[in-house]
Formats: sequence, structure tokens, C-alpha cells
Amino acid sequence: MTIEALSGRAVLFPGLATLISYGRRVCVELAHRSWRQAPVSVARRLVRPLPDRIYLALGHLCYFGTWPDYSDPCTFNEHIHEYMLRCRDPLLRVAADKVLCREYITARVGPSYLIPLLGVWDRAEDVPVDSLPRPCVLKPTAASGLVLLLKAGDDRHPDDLRRILRGWLRRDYSRLHREWCYAGLPRRIVAETMLVDVESGSVPPDYKAYVIGGAVRFFQVDRGRFAHHTRNIYGPTWETLPARWTLQKHATDPLPPQLAEMIGVAEELARPFEFLRVDFYLVDGKLYIGELTNYPGAGFEKFIPGSYANVIGAYWKRTPTGVAP
Repeated sequence: MTIEALSGRAVLFPGLATLISYGRRVCVELAHRSWRQAPVSVARRLVRPLPDRIYLALGHLCYFGTWPDYSDPCTFNEHIHEYMLRCRDPLLRVAADKVLCREYITARVGPSYLIPLLGVWDRAEDVPVDSLPRPCVLKPTAASGLVLLLKAGDDRHPDDLRRILRGWLRRDYSRLHREWCYAGLPRRIVAETMLVDVESGSVPPDYKAYVIGGAVRFFQVDRGRFAHHTRNIYGPTWETLPARWTLQKHATDPLPPQLAEMIGVAEELARPFEFLRVDFYLVDGKLYIGELTNYPGAGFEKFIPGSYANVIGAYWKRTPTGVAP
């Protein structure tokens, strides 16, 4: 029986009307997505009512093939999920908010590491997308991984750009993977100057420092984030680690002259946290901080071989409150 046919019976069964409306929305959403995305979309809707712990555990089972032990976590991924479920330190929300974290960075290590700010807006309609100095970057302040690059000569219509921004502002990112640090944050749009790599003329590589148990344990270097995305991982003295971190590798990155500065800044920023990832850019010899991250990949990034997740997880030191001593 079709949805249209069922609609005619909704008057007799009031609860049926709600179910039909929900089904229609799901069908419309799936019709506008790639068929490859449909199973993931349906699965997320089916498990959405589940408690956070079960939701994350099922995701862990599906992605890693094992049921996690959040009462005694061993792998880095188990620790991230357990941290998401346990720690309710308000400072995590400061790190997650792309405006508030700028104030935290300034107070902790000074303003020189900040990327120039162009503006912050509460509504998509207020963002002057047609007059912002380009190149620039637009991001939602209470989400991760969502970026809009505006370059000179970009002829996209302002209405199309604002449609993307409105979609960002509607999304409650805390519910996507149960990332508590985003819950209740004001949803705004921030614009920053786009950093450009002097040699390539494109977006510079990301240097991400993982501070676990008070010290930088490894670095992640991402190249080609908006094209052919690759990733290398290194130890704190820039030795190549015997693993991959989700993505394929690229050629070995030269040791950055600012490595000691990166480590010092990252560990200072992470001092009040049980765990923190600090994301850097290195442009023309100057170090910038892109953002701070509480839950990398929501705990779903994968070490290859998988046993390396235990090696990194062994550095984690849990505290009763989730706040570093």
C-alpha cells in the first residue's frame, strides 16, 4: 500500500498520521541522496532514539568489528568514546566553540597564533558573502569538518552560499555522534582569512598534535583535504610511526623547524584537559592554530593495523572528573 493510500486512513487512526509524515520525510531525504548514503542514513534514523552509550557501542561494533569495553577502555577509540560519555567539564565546550576557543588560546599562549578573524554572525542572511575579502573560509562555530572556501573569481550565487550556511545552523552536531561538547552551544557562522601555502598556492597542510596524558604522543599531517586527502602520522620526535590513521599515506613530510614550538604550545593549551588535539598550520615560517578538538573523528578514526590503537590508548590517563590534575 502506498503512503498516499495510507494517508486516507489517517483520520481513523490519529497515530498513523505522525508515522506517515515521518515516512514521507525519510523518503524525500533519501530521494535527494546518493543510493550509497541511504543505508547509513536509515541506520542513523533507526538508532537515533537509543541511549548514547548503546549508540556509540553499536557504531564501534559496526566500524571496528568488536564490542567496546567502556568500563575498562584499552584502545584509543574506546578511550575517546568513554571520554565522550563521562567527562562533563565545561571547558570542553570552550574548546569546541570556534569563537570561545580563540579567547582561550589568547589567554593561554597569546594572540599571535590566531588566524585573522573577519566576522561572526548569528544568521546566514547577515553574512556578507558577496563582499567578504577573499580568499576566506566560512565555518559553523559549533560543528566540525564543515568548511566553505571562498576564493577570488568564485561565481556561486550568494543565495546558494547562504543555503549552505542555513543548513549548518539547523544541524545539532551534538546528536550526530553524541558529542556532548557541542550540546547547547550557540550556532553561528565565523569567517577567517584563508591561509595559503607559499609554495603550492593552495590550502596548507594540517599539523595536528595529539596531547594524551599531558604530553604530545603523536602528530597527524593531512595534505590535500579538499582534493586527494592523504595523511601521515609521526612520533613526537618526528619518527615515522608503523601505522596508518584511516587514510592512505603521502611522501614523508620534512621535519618542521617549529616542531619544538608546536609541542610546547600544544601541551600548554592541553594542560587543563585529560585529552586535547591541537590543530596547526605552518605558513611562511609562522605557526597558526586552526582549532582545538576534543573527540577526533568522534572516536571512529581507524589505526591500521588495528593493534596500534592499543599502543596509543596506553598513554591515556583517566581522572575522576575528566580534568587534568
